[in-house]
Amino acid sequence: MSDFPPARAAIFDMDGLLVDTEPFWRSVEVEVFAELGVDITPLIDRGLTMGMRLDEVVAFFRSRIGWDGPGDEEIAGRIVSGIVSAVHHEAKLLPGAVDAVDLLSGYGLATALASGSTPPVIEAVLDRFELADRFAVVSSAADDRLGKPHPAILLRTAAALGVDALECVVLEDSINGCVAAKAARMRLVAVPGERFSSDARFAIADVRLASLEQVGDAAVTELLGLEPARS
Repeated sequence: MSDFPPARAAIFDMDGLLVDTEPFWRSVEVEVFAELGVDITPLIDRGLTMGMRLDEVVAFFRSRIGWDGPGDEEIAGRIVSGIVSAVHHEAKLLPGAVDAVDLLSGYGLATALASGSTPPVIEAVLDRFELADRFAVVSSAADDRLGKPHPAILLRTAAALGVDALECVVLEDSINGCVAAKAARMRLVAVPGERFSSDARFAIADVRLASLEQVGDAAVTELLGLEPARS
């Protein structure tokens, strides 16, 4: 791993990595579009929109299918309302999520959240699980011209941390997020969900884990260029 200097920051995705919201996104989006008489399941089940910003997701569906009725902004608003409600009532943290953030923080890395979700969804997750104090920077791709797989959100987050891109490690579960990390020239730990665990495209990751419970593994420590924190 000599191509990288020692890591100084860890940037976490949120949906599908820290919190199990991916089923909510699927069910809410399918329901909202079904009310318009549109079936998006053939597209969404292929994982094409995972990690993408919501407005870009809606625009993607319109370009592929099209429909009569509400505009993209109204549809996105309906989806956000459904997701926020689901977060407050049903969401669960994924195994190892909090421990992974705390472990990398214990190594002396600054920790940040960089999510393609809208601010209301991010705030709902942070509030529900009391995570806000664990991140020095929280970024939403809604503030960028382009969302993942464009690297804008990651580069902006690194700048807010005062850390060079080459000193950052990104933890991601989606292909779009992984592509963004590599485009930003950051090192990448991929933690794909079970449904996409066999996807060969995750080979672009520097390290691939089955869950965040493995963040303490030697492969990750080597990637960081650091020694584990001593108790």
